[in-house]
Amino acid sequence: MNVLITIPHSSTLIPSEFRGEFLLKAEHMNKHLDFGTEKIFDLPGFPVLKATASRFVADLNRERDDLRPGQGVVITETWDGEPVLNEGLSPESVEARLSKHYDSFYMKLDSYLRGLGRPLFVLDGHSMDSRGSLVSGDSGKERPDLCLALGKGRVNEGIVSMFERAFREAGYSVGRNNPYSGERAKIMHYCRDRGADSLELEVNKKIYMNEKTLELNERAAQKLRGVLLRLLDEVKEL
Repeated sequence: MNVLITIPHSSTLIPSEFRGEFLLKAEHMNKHLDFGTEKIFDLPGFPVLKATASRFVADLNRERDDLRPGQGVVITETWDGEPVLNEGLSPESVEARLSKHYDSFYMKLDSYLRGLGRPLFVLDGHSMDSRGSLVSGDSGKERPDLCLALGKGRVNEGIVSMFERAFREAGYSVGRNNPYSGERAKIMHYCRDRGADSLELEVNKKIYMNEKTLELNERAAQKLRGVLLRLLDEVKEL
């Protein structure tokens, strides 16, 4: 089985043409990103597709027309309810964000989906805060080390079980659809609709970094990378 890794929320880049639209400072927004996930999921020997800008410019894991307030394709509030933008964006500004940083990602993803042979497994790599937020419905609660978000539709149960077993054997706590179910996860469902197996993996930030300083714990990150490498090597043999 061929493998593709996507990392949609690790970029901290706010392109200069959009910086004046933000109320929050970049350093504050970084705390709401999947900070450091490229250190976990950018694994040797596997093709990797990353975002070209911060999710606060365009959230690649939402539908293109999801313009609802809050955490749609253009984020207007943080997960703690803080306003993100100075004012509402014009349709032209929204389109500029999406055409440059959203559409380009899906063009590249389409190229991978067409070019990599079947069967194909896509691992969508994310991270989550160690405690729940207002928006997620688990405010203040401690979260498992890892969350397997299955979303809706077809899931390869054999692969899901492989991930659960390997992580638990490595000493991690694992939740299925806890705290995230992946219901709004565009990338996972987009890949499945095109014939690939896909899984969204959420990694608790506390197991690989200091959430306050954003400093990476290199030893912990390497441990998790090692588990993922062994897992994906197993998937390749399927």
